[in-house]
Amino acid sequence: MNGPDTLLKQEAVLLNDLYIDPIGYQVKLGKTELDLTLKEFELLYLLVCNRGKVVRRSEILKVVATGGKVTQAKAINIMICRLRKKIEVNPHRPKRIITVSRLGYKLREQNT
Repeated sequence: MNGPDTLLKQEAVLLNDLYIDPIGYQVKLGKTELDLTLKEFELLYLLVCNRGKVVRRSEILKVVATGGKVTQAKAINIMICRLRKKIEVNPHRPKRIITVSRLGYKLREQNT
């Protein structure tokens, strides 16, 4: 599975109106540059590198783990929620980051 550790090996990706530049740590939605934290960027890039495939919660945890007292499940949920608020038209009805029950999440390649 590809992950954030492969950032320097990758080129920029354009998925519909979502542009991700792993070298410049830049994300744009349309013409608007998004302000993502490093962990949000790494999570998004993990999903982008594996677009169309399920990224298991265990893989996501490697990105979002902070070593704090927040539970693992809650840390993942919080990070996905924050990312959805930034890249989804309606974060409560996500079209990009899809929940795969009991497994993890996947990034849909095409908006529907």
